Amino acid sequence: MSKAKGIAIRTILAAAFVIAISFFFGASFYLSLIIVAGLGVFGEIIHMPENMPGAIDNPGGKELHPAKAICIGLVVVLVLIGFGVLFPELYSYGFGTNS
Repeated sequence: MSKAKGIAIRTILAAAFVIAISFFFGASFYLSLIIVAGLGVFGEIIHMPENMPGAIDNPGGKELHPAKAICIGLVVVLVLIGFGVLFPELYSYGFGTNS
């Protein structure tokens, strides 16, 4: 699979999760985006042993080191939270009563 195709699939999957969380739980789209990003970081932490260089999911060591991926994910989550603090109107879009 090409790199662009992998990114497109991950983006579509994340967007579907954001819409589903907003629809089923009545959260705003922006809060749902923060939740999905946080779940991504949590998943990376859980799968860290498998993603280490030389391990089963990264035998060649060509993928990003899990510690770097976790740090990048945490920065993304913190930036999203920061934008939410600076622009609280971002939380007013979505399905349900909480939006």
